[in-house]
Amino acid sequence: MSGRHHLPGGSASRRGVAVNTVPNFRYRALTQAGEIVSGSISAPSAGEVVRQVEYLGLVPIDTVIEAGRATASRLSLAFLTKPRAEDVTIFTRDLALLLKAGARLDAALELLASDKDIGRLRPIVAKTRSSILSGESFAEAISHHPAVFPAIYVALVRVGEASGTLDHILEVLAHERERAEALRRKLAEATRYPAFVFFAASCVLTFFLLFVLPQFGAVLRGFQAKLDPIVVFFLGLSDLVRNHGDLIAAISAIVLATGWILARRADVQRAVFNTMARLPLLKSLLMFHTTGLFCRNLGLLLSSGMTMSAALRILVDMMNRRGRPEAWIRVADRVRHGGKLSDALADAGALPATAVRMLRLGEETGQLATLSSRIAEFYEAKLQRSLDRIVGIAGPAAIIGISIIVGGLILSVMTSLLSVSQIVG
Repeated sequence: MSGRHHLPGGSASRRGVAVNTVPNFRYRALTQAGEIVSGSISAPSAGEVVRQVEYLGLVPIDTVIEAGRATASRLSLAFLTKPRAEDVTIFTRDLALLLKAGARLDAALELLASDKDIGRLRPIVAKTRSSILSGESFAEAISHHPAVFPAIYVALVRVGEASGTLDHILEVLAHERERAEALRRKLAEATRYPAFVFFAASCVLTFFLLFVLPQFGAVLRGFQAKLDPIVVFFLGLSDLVRNHGDLIAAISAIVLATGWILARRADVQRAVFNTMARLPLLKSLLMFHTTGLFCRNLGLLLSSGMTMSAALRILVDMMNRRGRPEAWIRVADRVRHGGKLSDALADAGALPATAVRMLRLGEETGQLATLSSRIAEFYEAKLQRSLDRIVGIAGPAAIIGISIIVGGLILSVMTSLLSVSQIVG
């Protein structure tokens, strides 16, 4: 069950011009009864929000600055200045090395803020250092940038600061990010060939429609030849594209822009994921991906010393964009009330039966963190093998399909031309 709290600072919107200089934060916290509550508060920093939330006897989960008009004005250009995932990984690895070498956190951040290797992340590193010098913790400072540092990153940094093992936590984070990026590169490389085939085939078909077919069409229509229905269809399509090219291009641009904006919404991502999960070829792939993602991050959080309930709170937010959010919420609620993770996952049907059995073994032996990482490796390997098989079929199938379409069209056109030659003869 979730509720809403409004702290005293939340009424600052009625105090005059001071509201223009104090940002408004959204927060989520855990009550002593285990309920998740949320609310808003105006405060000069995220650290102050955390202090006020803790003063109420709540355990803060996350604090995010609310998007105002200034944020909206920068929305159109945000994707141009957003750091790459590789920049964050390099920053994490280098910061871990500097801290292990004995450098102070602020001195290490000062060095990295001028390091060209982290690219567009440098301004954010400089802001993070300024926040730390003003009294915030490292976790609070990076929580101001949720698009760059996800909730799991912030949570692990907070654990590292509390336990005095920040350098080790950052090293583990860097290793996991490098592994995840390597997996993404493999998946991208596997899909690159069929994507190129489809793109090349589309270009050939477009060229045929716009430049080749109209030449034959003029001849066929001039002699009033009897045309095959396939030729009639493609001639009409060619005329439509050539006569209304500007309108079609404008509509395509609008559709692409709208799709790009909608794709950033969590509910749209969830709907697309659920739709794709019903397709026979993609169902197993998405299940392997979901299982690997959940188990990999579960092992990472538990091995850092985080409790099961705290780890699941973070994982539920992460998994809500994949599949059924109510299933993950039920899993977290059941574990919070004393249930076993494996039993909750089995009842919710969130993961494959094999993964659940392996997690149950980890709970029984006290090696859940280790076994979670092993399960992730197992399902990531299955994902790679399955994708390789599908790509191996999709590439040749695309070539055969396009060849049939273009070959059939050419055959129909040549048949019509033969009928014209017979008329002339």
